[in-house]
Amino acid sequence: MCANGADSRNFIVCETDYYAAFNLIGVCAANTQVVVVSFSIEDSHPHFLLWGTREECSRFKVLYETLYGHYAAATRKGGAELSLRCELYDIGDDEEYLLNVAVYTVIQATKDGKAVMPYDYRWGTGSMVFRKGFYVPVWLFDEKGTICQPVPFSSLGARERRTLLHTRSMSIPDHWLVCNGVILPSNYVDVARFESIYGTHNRFRVFLSSPRKREEMMLTRMAEQRGVSMEDLEARKYCGDVCKQLFGTRDPRRLDTRRRIELARQLRNRYRLTFRQLATLVRLPETEVRSFVR
Repeated sequence: MCANGADSRNFIVCETDYYAAFNLIGVCAANTQVVVVSFSIEDSHPHFLLWGTREECSRFKVLYETLYGHYAAATRKGGAELSLRCELYDIGDDEEYLLNVAVYTVIQATKDGKAVMPYDYRWGTGSMVFRKGFYVPVWLFDEKGTICQPVPFSSLGARERRTLLHTRSMSIPDHWLVCNGVILPSNYVDVARFESIYGTHNRFRVFLSSPRKREEMMLTRMAEQRGVSMEDLEARKYCGDVCKQLFGTRDPRRLDTRRRIELARQLRNRYRLTFRQLATLVRLPETEVRSFVR
């Protein structure tokens, strides 16, 4: 799951936004049946590696977009309007694709030019993987470099909880640990699953270098899955043509849900339209389209 930086706008505009974007991942993990394997937050967009069913991953995506959108609306008075559009990319059983995607989700800060290595980056999970023995997580250091003691979520007062979660409608387990204003990702990130993708430190190191050829392969695969966004008039014409051919009417609103889904499948197969555009054309929620259309 990731957002296209070119399509997103004002994702992170201040330091407080990093905390909100980071902590809402924990909120979404606690309130969906999705396992977070890794992630990285950039100022322009986030990247995640998720494990779960298409339906649950779609729920995670919509929930994250919704909660962060509510946070931005409540904190940005009259400026820096947010545009956050995430996409899901199915990895399936493609091991080569998985090897490249997993490392891609943790090297973003370094790859995008920040003067930091993945294992020192505060807003991602690169510091959690392939660590042996004792180490101090980066989130335990305060602004002065002092190591702070994590506390359980249940020990926080009501105001501290709201500040941490940025939502009143959802919560996280009482025993989850927090420190320095952060819901520690050790509560919900499946480090063992990430490490099992590579097996050894050395194999992870090889992929960490991320040669351009492998990165181009991965980005091409993502583009193929994302689909093509046509001009609305052209897309509606194709939709009407296919609808007429299949069901005898040009208006998808006359179709029941089963036939709308079949129409979406046909449009996807013939024209590789994006899920977002398909949902608009057949007048179904995007989560439903993603659940039944490949």
